[in-house]
Amino acid sequence: MIYEILLPLPIRKTFYYEGPDTSNDQNNNYLGKLVEVDFKNKKIVGLIINTTEKKIQQPLKKIIRIIEYFIFQKEVLESLKFISRYSCNNAAMILKLFLSNLPKRNNFNKEYLLTKSYKSANLNLNSGQKDVINNISNINFQKFNVILLEGITGSGKTRVYMTKVKEVVDRGFQCLILVPEIILTNQWVNEIKKDFGLNPVIYHSSIKKSQRENIWSSINKNKLKLIVGTRSALFLPFVNLGLLVVDEEHDSSYKQEEQIIINARDFSIVRAKNSNCMVILSSATPSLESYYNVNLKKFWHFKLNKRVNNSDLPEIKIIDMKKEKEIISKELKESIQNNLKENYQTLLFINKRGYASFVICKSCGFSKTCKNCHSSLVLHNYKEKSYLLCHHCNYKEFFENKCPSCKTKNSMSLAGTGVEKVSELISELFPNASTTILSSDSVKNARAFKDIISKIISNKVNIIIGTQLISKGHHFPSLKTVGIINIDNVLNDFDFRSSEKTFQQVTQVAGRAGRKNLKGEVFIQTLQPTHPVIELCKFQNVKRFVDSELGNRKKNMQPPFVTYISIIFSSKTEKYVKNFSSSYSELLQNRFKDLSIFGPAPAILYKKNLNYRYRILIKMKKENEIQGIVKNYLIKIKIPPPIKLFIDVDPINFI
Repeated sequence: MIYEILLPLPIRKTFYYEGPDTSNDQNNNYLGKLVEVDFKNKKIVGLIINTTEKKIQQPLKKIIRIIEYFIFQKEVLESLKFISRYSCNNAAMILKLFLSNLPKRNNFNKEYLLTKSYKSANLNLNSGQKDVINNISNINFQKFNVILLEGITGSGKTRVYMTKVKEVVDRGFQCLILVPEIILTNQWVNEIKKDFGLNPVIYHSSIKKSQRENIWSSINKNKLKLIVGTRSALFLPFVNLGLLVVDEEHDSSYKQEEQIIINARDFSIVRAKNSNCMVILSSATPSLESYYNVNLKKFWHFKLNKRVNNSDLPEIKIIDMKKEKEIISKELKESIQNNLKENYQTLLFINKRGYASFVICKSCGFSKTCKNCHSSLVLHNYKEKSYLLCHHCNYKEFFENKCPSCKTKNSMSLAGTGVEKVSELISELFPNASTTILSSDSVKNARAFKDIISKIISNKVNIIIGTQLISKGHHFPSLKTVGIINIDNVLNDFDFRSSEKTFQQVTQVAGRAGRKNLKGEVFIQTLQPTHPVIELCKFQNVKRFVDSELGNRKKNMQPPFVTYISIIFSSKTEKYVKNFSSSYSELLQNRFKDLSIFGPAPAILYKKNLNYRYRILIKMKKENEIQGIVKNYLIKIKIPPPIKLFIDVDPINFI
């Protein structure tokens, strides 16, 4: 028998090997088995994806051995094939992700045993939670179903889906809960332990290699039942998957944009379908793609309309910053002052890292930019050991207040407000207040994050200044006021999803206020107080926003009503990438005359890490046959070595 084998190599082809000697083997059906083969005098592990009896002209090597002690279910093979076809990714490189933590031997130091919870959940659930739990319980989790669990901030969505998780785990099935950020995994695990007595294992790329291998083995031997992890956990070899949960399903962090371009939320649905099990997508602000699928009756949809303690949503006030002279408006200042007197907390949200977004010379207009990227350098750590940092390639240089162009001293002007500048201003306005910054720059690891969150919960911090990290799933009982410092930079983005992102961001951050019998208040500082999206944010009317935005998308023929495919060409030679992308576009337009093909045009981030970038955008109908033809054509066009090609199906980032 001849076997077709997929090897985890950056090559878009499979390889043929003769089967091992199976004369004494009564069961030689090796489809989906892991095997060890010789490839260019190196031993490498691959996956059998097909068998054939056709004659191969060249002499074939034999499979060295079948790896019997690890199993890849048919589901893994089918999911791998589907996501490769859909996303135009090389199946071999997706396999590499599945095999990245394959132990070299069939031994591991620690088995994670998790068969049953060690205590019964004793939760105070309100009537809304009980109704949704009953509705979900009536759906068979051993058949493929997608459930969109929508609930206002503070409505207790976690307790609802965890009730289903506990049921599935207690019945002996495996379960995966995805969270958007590594730094949030410990928080989720602590909640699960406290409320449900379950002891999940954390899995993400930052834990030790040996731990990842142990977890990989335990899952593949069905000795581990519950994982909480980030998107990398989707590439674990489950053998008895009963439920997937994607928490904060709208979050852009689920989109992997390096090497393999893939959306973990969508891949979760694929794995659930091929495992014939349930997947729950949970969010206070679901993506428009999920609403679209609800409207098509592809997803179930359950809603939680009340907070767990029946407290009201915070009152939202719009501040017209055209009438203000400072970064912090008068009304927001007064609210902070009142909170300090009454021992309540304030959260100030600004989604800009660093101190100043760019640095420019007042004498000659010279602007500090990254030497590797077409991007401004961001000033960090001002007045201490100041440095300039590129947020795209991490290039770093020390800041000197002297223009490198005209040599004028003390001429460098700081523009654009970041989280560090807001923190400095707050310290000047309220010198006796205890403040903390919560951003990816200030919180380097899970321990530091846990310490800060603990201080906030115990009300040892008066004013929290944070970036997007602060908007996700936190419950701060003493937090009364939220100030959104500048939402205009999101609203005015060049992305067609800017309205959706604005609404989601405001709703999520606003939901931190007034959680525990407090009447919360939220101040949105904006230069566009009458913008339709800002007004919908004020009234917190999700349905009106969704109906309006889906109407706009349909009218303009934008996703989710059509499919976008973004193609980025990248090369260190500017002229070469420009000419090749033009030729590529011409090929596409001649082959597919009915498609809308835009470009090539310089990408918004025209130069990234010394590579020049051009983009082509394809717009097509949501028809599988058409998409299949186009995608097959895309991956078959030969790309010369100096050019790198990145195909992004359903892009969420347009820089």
